Amino acid sequence: MEIFVNEQKLESVIENEKNLGEVFDAVRRWVETNGKFLLSCVVDGEEFTQNTMRDSSISNASKMEFFVGEELDILISSLHELDSYVDKVGTTLLGRDSLTEKESKELGDGIEWIRSLLESAGKLLKLKYDQIKPMGTGSTVSEILDALSRNSSKLDGTTAIEEFLEHLRDLKLFVMDLVARASVLDLELPTLREILDTFIKAVPALKESFVKVNESYQAGKDEVATHLLTQSVSQINVLLTSFITLRQKLPGMDFSKIQIAERSFEEKTNDLNDTLASVALALEEKDIIRAGDIIEYEIPAVLDEFLPFLEKVKEQADSLAV
Repeated sequence: MEIFVNEQKLESVIENEKNLGEVFDAVRRWVETNGKFLLSCVVDGEEFTQNTMRDSSISNASKMEFFVGEELDILISSLHELDSYVDKVGTTLLGRDSLTEKESKELGDGIEWIRSLLESAGKLLKLKYDQIKPMGTGSTVSEILDALSRNSSKLDGTTAIEEFLEHLRDLKLFVMDLVARASVLDLELPTLREILDTFIKAVPALKESFVKVNESYQAGKDEVATHLLTQSVSQINVLLTSFITLRQKLPGMDFSKIQIAERSFEEKTNDLNDTLASVALALEEKDIIRAGDIIEYEIPAVLDEFLPFLEKVKEQADSLAV
């Protein structure tokens, strides 16, 4: 069997791999080790499917083609495609009480494609899915993916489909955030500085948005509250990701030198992350009152304390960019 990566034939000889699944896993590991990500795989002109091809012998195929992303913008494009696919699945399942055999198979393959793409994105963006809980949910990204994979072939009845859609909505929240994070990594220095400047000016409006989140929770509008919360937290995640990119664009950037009243920039960043994590924990425990108090009072207070550090970051970035 011949193996191609981006239309270039691999000269290495297959040694221990006995089936297509093992070859797929070996090439994916190689791709991720080289800081790239796997977009898709085609076997003899057909898209590789985990359910039907994984255990197939190598002798049953003559050509296996892998398409690998080498640029961040390809990853971002793939994440947008993933976001659209999640929406499509949700729309298809809404109001249904069962799936056809063909639909069930296609959904299973789709979930495996989601897992594969997210694993590659996680490697590139240094994300630990077993530790990330999309805001407003009680499950980690790994748990959400496992639940979707486990239940995709068992969607018989409205209860099973509604539970599946719940996990799908959780995934949607994470994908929205992931698209925002990934987009920041590809920005040029002027845009990064603009993000920082815009965030500083928008802190009052952001604090007000957190107040509206709590008001929605208290009014029983959980879905609206979760959507608003995800949007607000995504703004913070975009800012935090921009610090990583700033350091890459400006090698002289040294956040360790930024201190105010004996508190470091790193400590204040950790305070912000810890406060957001406490919201996720309260929501996981269904403690809306505690979550609401943190959202309306503690997060705005932490943002106020964080603001002077952002000013210092901006000053350092401006001085290095001259």
